[in-house]
Amino acid sequence: MNKTRCIALILVAVLICAFGTTAGTTKKSRFTLAPMATTFATGSTIRMVFSSESPHAEPQLFVIHSYGRTLLDAKHEGRNCIFTLPESYSRKSGAVSWYLLNGNQTVDSGVFQIISNVHTKTVIENYLGPRRILAGGKEFTMMVTVPTDAFDNPKEDHTPVRLHYQFLQEIRNRTLETKDFVAWYDIYSPTQSGKLLVATECTATVSKEIETEVYPNIGTDFTIAYARNHEFADGNQITRFSTSLIRDTFGNTVSDGTLVTFIIKTRRDMVLKTFGTTINGIATAQILHPDHPDRYRVKGYITGIAESNTLDIGYKPVAPSFHYSFSNHNRTITVGPIKSYMNQLVPDGIKVTLQVCDEKNREIASLQEETSRGIASFILGDALCDDRYHLNITTLGMTQITPNLHCDNQ
Repeated sequence: MNKTRCIALILVAVLICAFGTTAGTTKKSRFTLAPMATTFATGSTIRMVFSSESPHAEPQLFVIHSYGRTLLDAKHEGRNCIFTLPESYSRKSGAVSWYLLNGNQTVDSGVFQIISNVHTKTVIENYLGPRRILAGGKEFTMMVTVPTDAFDNPKEDHTPVRLHYQFLQEIRNRTLETKDFVAWYDIYSPTQSGKLLVATECTATVSKEIETEVYPNIGTDFTIAYARNHEFADGNQITRFSTSLIRDTFGNTVSDGTLVTFIIKTRRDMVLKTFGTTINGIATAQILHPDHPDRYRVKGYITGIAESNTLDIGYKPVAPSFHYSFSNHNRTITVGPIKSYMNQLVPDGIKVTLQVCDEKNREIASLQEETSRGIASFILGDALCDDRYHLNITTLGMTQITPNLHCDNQ
C-alpha cells in the first residue's frame, strides 16, 4: 500500500514538472512585431522585425503572395528576429498575407499591401484592333492602354491617360482614366478612307503611333461599257468590258481587287461569264467574239452588293456564203477558201462541221475539222457512202446544203 502511494506521488511530481516546463517555454516564446507600414511601393525593401523574450527562438515567416508562397528564416540581431521579403516578391503589387510560425504553432499573422510605384518611369502597353475597318461610322477600332510602373505592375485606378488620334488633316485628343488597370476608348470610323494613327501618353511617357486602315465601304451600283475592233462574229477578235468608277455610299473609290462578274446571255439563252477586278475603282474584262452571228446581253455584278446596267451587243456574220468542192469520186470534200468580212482568209482553227444525211435526211455521220489557211478537207470512207446522200456544211454560223450525191466507185 505504501509502495503504491509512493509511485502515485512520483507521477504527480513528474506531471507538475512537465506543466511547469511547458508554461515556461510558452512564456519565453512570445513575439512582438515592431511598428511597420501597411502599404509599400513596389521595389521597396520590406522588412518585418519581431522582438522575442527568448534569445534561442527560431521562428519562421510563411508568406502568401500573388507571385507565390514561400517560407522565410529569420536573421537574428540580439533578441530581434528580422525577416526580409525577397526582391522577386517586393517587385510585384498585390496583397501579402503572412503567418509567424514557432514550432508547429502560428503565433501571429497579418496582411499588408504592395502598390505600384509612382516614382519609377511609366511603361505603356497599347493594344489597337481591329486593324482594318470600313468607312461610314458603324465600325470602330478599340484602343486599350495599360500603363505600368518599371516593374510591370499596372497603375492604380483613375490614373490619367492622354489619347491622341489623327485622321487626314484632323487631330483629336481625349483624357481617359484607368479602371481595373486599363484605359480604353472606341474610335469609330470616319466617312472617308485612309490611315488612322493613334498614340497615348501617361505621366511624361509617350507611346509610338499605331495605325488602323480605314477601307472604303461596299460599292454601289455602277455602269458598264464595251469596246471592240469590229462587229463581226469571226471567233478571233476580243470584246472588252469596263466599268465606271465604282464608289461606296460615301464617295470613296472601292478597294483594289474588288471582283466584278460579267454575266453574258446569248440568243439561245446560254450563259457565259467573264471576270475582272478593280484597279483604282475600275474593273475590266474581255471575251472572245462568237464564231457565228449572235446577240449578247451583258450585265455586271459585285456579288450580293451592286449591279450595273445591261448591254445589248450584236455580232454580224463575217460573209454571206462560202465555197466547197468535191473530188476523188465525191469522197473528198474541200470547204473554202473561207473568206471574212474584208475578203481576207479566216483565221486558222475555225471549226467546220460536215453532216452526212441519207435521202430521208437521217444523219449517217458527223465530221468536224478546223481550217488551215482558210480551207478544211473531209474524206468520206466506204462505210459513209450510201447510194444517195447529201451534206450539211456548217461554219461561222452559216449552213449550206449540197444537192443529193452518190459515191462513184469506179
